[in-house]
Amino acid sequence: MRRLEAVVIGPGKPGVLRVALSHGREQSVVDVPFERLHPSLRLPNSRFVAVVEGGEVVRVEPAGRVWLTIQDEIRRVLNADWDPIGVADVVDDEYDMYIGRIYSLLIGRTSEQAIAKHLLSIELERMGLTGTPMNQLLKVASKLLQLQLPRLDTLKQPNS
Repeated sequence: MRRLEAVVIGPGKPGVLRVALSHGREQSVVDVPFERLHPSLRLPNSRFVAVVEGGEVVRVEPAGRVWLTIQDEIRRVLNADWDPIGVADVVDDEYDMYIGRIYSLLIGRTSEQAIAKHLLSIELERMGLTGTPMNQLLKVASKLLQLQLPRLDTLKQPNS
């Protein structure tokens, strides 16, 4: 799943809205069923953060722009300092599927060692790699722990 900036550009076929999704310079337009959007977001030019899976908007991210900031900060460290398969310079969102769990570890005050072990388990179990040396993973974990990330559970969530 990816979280992308979204804006309603107008009505589509009956029962759907045309929504522009963007990630950096990449942009696409998709049809979104009315019922997936809160009534306050159904007007043209309404902006929100969409959770997208397989090119389809599956829901609206309640934390909106704050989550995009969190995602960007963690992604920056993963791409610059971890990048175990070496593709971050070509595919900047390659590791986005791991950001949610990493964020949970960070706000849970998980130790540097535990975060490094989590990254190693991703490499070994999900990616089928031989694993980055632990001293390098500890450096990545340290950089992740230095991020000043907001806690989503303290934000007021909009009704949806």
